[in-house]
Amino acid sequence: MKTLNHYVHYFYLFLSFVGGALTFYFMVLGTQVNNGNFNVIQFIQSTWVDNYYAKSLTFDFWTGAIAGTLFVIVEGVRLKIKLFWLFPLVIVFIGFAFGFPLFLFFRHKNIIAQNKL
Repeated sequence: MKTLNHYVHYFYLFLSFVGGALTFYFMVLGTQVNNGNFNVIQFIQSTWVDNYYAKSLTFDFWTGAIAGTLFVIVEGVRLKIKLFWLFPLVIVFIGFAFGFPLFLFFRHKNIIAQNKL
């Protein structure tokens, strides 16, 4: 009989889609506000210098993203996940909210396949 652990990876996949969609949506909105141009300086300033709340969220995000990316690398090597090195690239070039849950999806499927869960 399959337990809840055999279906958790679908929740990770759902989070990946939500994270990727929302990241993309708000990036598009930000680009539209700037007449179709992505303003790197404005993006950086909005996360670092607007106020202390923004700085708090920025440091929280970066701390989690660095720890999560390190986890992706260590777990990818430990579990011998094929093409695990693609996940840090996805995290950097698309977004942590998309790449990390996507990695968790594939990690969980890998663990189930290896009967380690």
